[in-house]
Amino acid sequence: MSPKLALVTVILAISLATSYSAVPIQNGTSAVTPLPVRVNTPYFRVNTPYFRVNTPYFRAAHFPNQRYFVFNNRQVTFFEAWHQCASIGLRLASVNSAEDDTALRLALRAADSNEVGPWWIAGTDLGKTGHFVWITTMKPLGYRTGYTNFGPGQPDNAGGVEHCVEAGWRSGTTWNDRNCEVRNRYVCETYTSEYC
Repeated sequence: MSPKLALVTVILAISLATSYSAVPIQNGTSAVTPLPVRVNTPYFRVNTPYFRVNTPYFRAAHFPNQRYFVFNNRQVTFFEAWHQCASIGLRLASVNSAEDDTALRLALRAADSNEVGPWWIAGTDLGKTGHFVWITTMKPLGYRTGYTNFGPGQPDNAGGVEHCVEAGWRSGTTWNDRNCEVRNRYVCETYTSEYC
């Protein structure tokens, strides 16, 4: 292994080791616990497929019916949320149908019934203002289903700086466009091929 590759590997391993992970939401149990992510070694090997990270408390592969994972333990920017999800083998959540919205609502309630939004989800129009896509799949919001859940008068790109989508705006799972630099909690999801 070259010295440059070894250095990059160490930096990436340290970055992942300082990330937060979640305890999956099952049967109304608590959702978020800050835990170090541990990866297989040597040479920074991870489980495959889908870059599954092996940690003692979070193995998404062991919860095949669980889609959404709520992170209430820290507030981050949109791109930090995207990175945090990817660092544990998940992706920032997309909501493609009324059924997905129901699953998201249940996950939020199971994480903590007293919590109110907002949470970052994967929608953005940074590529072209007014044309929102899921950053995780590059498909337009409503792709194949026509489903969106923006609140009344949203998206409005207030101040010309709102380019990322948050769920739980005001209440429930309603969407709003927001400045990507605002710090919110976030929701990750397991990889699915249905809308890819």
